[in-house]
Amino acid sequence: MILVIILIPAALLLKRMLGERADEGGRSRKQRLDYQPPAKQGWVPIPVPISWTAKKRQQAAASIPEVDLVENCRNIQESLSALVNKYSLDSFTIATSDGLVFASSGGATAQEDAARFSRHAEIRESVGVALFSTTHSGSELTGIIRSKGIITGEIQKRIESDTKDILNRWI
Repeated sequence: MILVIILIPAALLLKRMLGERADEGGRSRKQRLDYQPPAKQGWVPIPVPISWTAKKRQQAAASIPEVDLVENCRNIQESLSALVNKYSLDSFTIATSDGLVFASSGGATAQEDAARFSRHAEIRESVGVALFSTTHSGSELTGIIRSKGIITGEIQKRIESDTKDILNRWI
């Protein structure tokens, strides 16, 4: 009998405590406005603003004319000069791995550029100069692009492709 007297109030207290917890949960749900679905967490794409220089680069890449660099030229130097005109470069030099001028569009710095940048893996590019390497007939060659403008990766790839076409035609 004593056990029943102790268990009944304990059960009532337990029921009251559980009821209060349920009420608290209900209040927080009501504060959240039950008629609205839960918020979805997700990624929303926001367009990134393009800077003025990036727009200029895109326009420059799009405005490069299609010019045949091998058919209307009589030799490799004329082809390289046409390449310089096509991409509005200051000069373009192809150097051998030992620092000699292989071919050039002209320009006063061709020999100096060939000697300085022929091993471009060891040298950082300087301002106004872009470098790339290519292999032709088993020889490792370095393309040295001099320009006051911006040479984007896309333009550099196009210059490299045109250079390979010129080398295949004349060498």
